[in-house]
Amino acid sequence: MSSPRALLESFLAERALYVSASTACGDLFYLQRFLEFLEERKVKRVGAVSLEMLEAYRHRLNTVPGKRGEQLSEAYKHRALHVPRLFMMWALREGHTLVDFERFPLPHRTLPEIVVPTVAQAEMLLNAPDPNSPPGRRDRLVLESFYTLGLRRRESHLLNIEDLNLSQQTVKVMGKWSRERVLPLSSRLCRLLSEYLKEARPYLRPFPEERALWVSPQNGTRLGYTYMRDIVWRNSEKLGLGKIYPHLLRHACATHMLEAGAKLEHIQAFLGHSVPSSTERYTQVTDSELQKVHRHFHPRARCGMWQVEERFCD
Repeated sequence: MSSPRALLESFLAERALYVSASTACGDLFYLQRFLEFLEERKVKRVGAVSLEMLEAYRHRLNTVPGKRGEQLSEAYKHRALHVPRLFMMWALREGHTLVDFERFPLPHRTLPEIVVPTVAQAEMLLNAPDPNSPPGRRDRLVLESFYTLGLRRRESHLLNIEDLNLSQQTVKVMGKWSRERVLPLSSRLCRLLSEYLKEARPYLRPFPEERALWVSPQNGTRLGYTYMRDIVWRNSEKLGLGKIYPHLLRHACATHMLEAGAKLEHIQAFLGHSVPSSTERYTQVTDSELQKVHRHFHPRARCGMWQVEERFCD
């Protein structure tokens, strides 16, 4: 059986396919700390790592101060446990352990309130690129992939022509950890994609062997990962919407579906979340809106009785 350090490079190589370089660098930092902890305990095989050891590592994080004597932040502790958990879940899929670390509970994390674009703002953003230029038609579809399909930036970046099945109105998406999912395409989106492939993509001068769906006319290869973020930034700032980033459009996709009545488990499958807790964050956004409505319209909330008579409320 392999040692944790022997598997580190393989794990990070696969992880780098789905996360940014800065995230991968952070993953390495947190994994190095965890591996040092295992080495202190003379753990030489990945298969010997147990749920109890990860619990002991949680205790270490809660009790041992940082380098400057300060208590570790909740965000630090969350990621310091999240990354080793991901590593061990990957080890299970690769056959290096028999322990299911997905059962290990992560510490509660208070998420910042996310202000997503409204439906009207999202529509404005999608219509911002120039519909008469090949790059503009490409950029429109990149934006559609984030908002209409709810794709992660990496998922959209990796799309190839053969992933589209326009006759069946579907697209195959390669998600995190090589998990595939097939998403439906509306007739409108199929039409836009078909027109892009016939009328716009050839004018972006892709190399004959290039299979990427989104291509750059500068080099004829796959559109840059960073440039895809810039498409969102540039168009949102042009409209005066502030600096919207791709993942915020994914948030908007989930939130607007939830507000329209979609079930949480359907949104989970649509977004490619492996655990329900990843999807449940979007209920916080909708709940905050509900709270505003309640404060505005409910007579007890309107007159401030929640604060005055809270002790009498069930």
